[in-house]
Amino acid sequence: MTKTDKTSSYGLYLQTVRVEKGIPIERVAEESRIRAEILRAIEAEDHDNLPDDVFVKGFLRLFAKAIGADPEEALRRFAIRREPQQAVTPRSSDESEKPRRFWLTLLWIGVLMGCLIGGTLLGYQMVYQKERDAAPHASAVSAKEDIATAEHTTSAEAQTDVPNETIEATARETNVDADDATFTLEIVCHEDTWLKVIADDARATEHNLKPGETIELKANTMFNVLIGNAGGVSVQLNGKPVPVSGTSGQVVNLQLP
Repeated sequence: MTKTDKTSSYGLYLQTVRVEKGIPIERVAEESRIRAEILRAIEAEDHDNLPDDVFVKGFLRLFAKAIGADPEEALRRFAIRREPQQAVTPRSSDESEKPRRFWLTLLWIGVLMGCLIGGTLLGYQMVYQKERDAAPHASAVSAKEDIATAEHTTSAEAQTDVPNETIEATARETNVDADDATFTLEIVCHEDTWLKVIADDARATEHNLKPGETIELKANTMFNVLIGNAGGVSVQLNGKPVPVSGTSGQVVNLQLP
């Protein structure tokens, strides 16, 4: 064996055997059916111009057989030559980029979620503040409405809450002289009601009647009667019944005669 047999160079091993036997590279290419460029790349161990290792192993067998070398020895040296390089083969750029892309994606998702939550909270705060600002105004309006209602109720009560004992006296104040009166109006109360009566051109009088009470008024030309409970009274004009259209609790107006 030559000194080159002790090295781990498979390319030098094949080249030494071929040269010692005087076999030109073109003849090897013809016998092995491998292109001369590939055979030269094998002898030079130029892996940039060689295919994948699985194909190179097949070429080594054919190369060794064509020149009478030991195929197993060539493969053993090839394995020794390639093993360290395969062990330290760096990861591809795609593999190294995957963790980086993952963390960038995660960061963007976190930013978007933060913006979404922040926008929601800001919108809620604006709506809440708007409602708080509007609340005092609504309270003030409600208070004003309550005061107006109370004043109206008090005024109505003051107008209609006339003591029963003053009914006859009020009636007497609005009556014309009995001898000169043309019309006599008699109202009998069956249910609680209030009345507002205008006799001729006199000032309007208001009355609050209870069941069983009767009021009698005199006039020369006309009566205008506003009844607060149409179904709660009976009306007679000069002793003749006057129909009152309406039901209990309904307000009606009579123009008599």
